[in-house]
Amino acid sequence: MPFPPGVPTVRVTYTAASPAGGQPAQGTVEFAPVAPAVILPDHGIVFSGRGVYRLDEQGRLVDTDGTVGVPLLPCDIPGANPAEWVWMVTITLTNAGPRRFCISLSTTQTEVDLHTVDQVAPSRAYYVAVPGPRGETGPPGPQGPPATDAETPAGALEKIAAHAAAADPHGDRAWASEQFSALSSRVAALEGTGTAAPPSVTGSRSDGTALANLITVLAAAGLITDDTTE
Repeated sequence: MPFPPGVPTVRVTYTAASPAGGQPAQGTVEFAPVAPAVILPDHGIVFSGRGVYRLDEQGRLVDTDGTVGVPLLPCDIPGANPAEWVWMVTITLTNAGPRRFCISLSTTQTEVDLHTVDQVAPSRAYYVAVPGPRGETGPPGPQGPPATDAETPAGALEKIAAHAAAADPHGDRAWASEQFSALSSRVAALEGTGTAAPPSVTGSRSDGTALANLITVLAAAGLITDDTTE
């Protein structure tokens, strides 16, 4: 009995052959909704149960009247109850164990080959299409607009040269020169302490003149700052 007028369907096809010899396979394909019933209130119909269909002499899935393919309800018919469900497919071929997987059919489809769908878990309410061969690379897209406020190597070099030629606008060069000059003096003083004739310290330890002279020598070498008082 065909579906009533107005009820959308998707024709599902399948062809199988024996891997030994390539002869058409024999067996059956069972389709069962995972929901106990699918209600279409807009059509006043309740669909329940499952269907088992055979493979013909050429190994093709055929309907009860011998037509290639089996019409099935889509899983996303507007207003259907439940709103989300999937088909459980069981393929049983001669000399092979049963194989089960789930598929989801859409009203946007007219025909689906079971070979083009991947086997998925029953809890996933959709099937994953097997990707086909990679196509040729397409033509390049249009050139995008130039970047705004982007610095170029030439522009960066120009800015560096202009900064170097400026008269120390930020005072950083004078500060650096002062710091390096003081450092050079201290390094020279330290190097002098390691010569054959190091600075001598004079005075008496008992009256403290030797300590005062040592402070003077260290300050002259730039090793300390003499902030002592009389």
